[in-house]
Order: sequence, then structure tokens, then C-alpha cells
Amino acid sequence: MAPSPVYMSLFFCFAAMSLLVFASVSPPAWTKVNFLDAYVNGAHTYFGVFGECLSGGSCTTKSVGYNLSILNDPSLNIGTTALNRLTSALILHPIAGGLALFAFIFGILGIAFASRFATVLMGLFATLGAFTALVIFVIDMVLWNIIKNDVSSAGASATLGNANWLTVGATVALFLAMCTSFCGACGRFATGRAAGEKY
Repeated sequence: MAPSPVYMSLFFCFAAMSLLVFASVSPPAWTKVNFLDAYVNGAHTYFGVFGECLSGGSCTTKSVGYNLSILNDPSLNIGTTALNRLTSALILHPIAGGLALFAFIFGILGIAFASRFATVLMGLFATLGAFTALVIFVIDMVLWNIIKNDVSSAGASATLGNANWLTVGATVALFLAMCTSFCGACGRFATGRAAGEKY
């Protein structure tokens, strides 16, 4: 018997959850994963979900939403009020990761108990996660490209960080999870003694 699409959906949910966890532990927690790397006056400023860090260890306080700035050159104006407020939306990264986690849990339950209801819930959470990830990906592209251009216009350099591509991968994985989980939910579900052999 060919494996159920739910197995593939389970893999995609786990992959998306892992990618979004890595993206969420960006600065000020971990500078190796970041959304933007601005190189100004011989030092790097790394931007993340909850704040930013200067190469060497100086970081802002972790918070939902923060003022965008170059830590070693505060005179370089890169953050308007609107952009500073937009950083609050970065909390959608861990939220999308949480939705992927719920989808993964319901997928496990769907397989363990041959439950169509749990598999449908897996698809619903994967759908919510997919569209949440898509929204935050669009926000990422708008926000970080504007900041990148502002830094470049000031004569410095900036590059988009790897956290952006982690978000892309998570978004794709969640849409694949959405499709495969609903395909699995439409399959035949065994009952009684055969229920454990459904998948």
C-alpha cells in the first residue's frame, strides 16, 4: 500500500516548524540567523524578530516591536515611525511556527488513531500557518528591502540575511502540508480492528 499523503504533510509541518523556530531565534538571541546585515563604519548590525545586535555582542532589549537603528551610528536615519511599528508584525514568525506545531501534533494523532477529524484539523492549522507565513514573508521583503536601500543610500552596505530564506522555505512547506493533509483527509479511513492499519 502506498503511504498516505498525511505522512508527507507531517514531514512538511515539521520542516516548516523547524525553519520558523530558527528564524525566530534571530537577534537579539542569535546573530548567525538574521534578516538584515548592515555594515556601517567597520561594524555589522544584525536585525532580527525581537531586536538587533552589533557585532561584538552589544544588543538591544528583546521586545515585540523595536526602533530600527544602526547601533554604532545612531545618526544614520533608517527607521520611520511606520517602519518601526511594522517590526511588531515580526511576531508572526513564531506564531506561524506555533501553527505548524499544532498541525504536526494533529497529524500525529491522525496517524496514531486513524482519525479523519484530526487530519482535517491538521489541514486547517497548516492552512492558517501557510497564510500567516505568506503574510510575514511579504512584510519581510518590504521592510528589509526598504532598510537595505536606506543603508545603501547613506553610503554603507547591507545584505538580506538567511532568516528571509528560512521563512520562504517554511511558507512553501506549509502550503505543501496544507495540500497533502487535505488529500489525506479525503482518503478512506478504516474502523475497528483495522483502524491501526489505515496508514
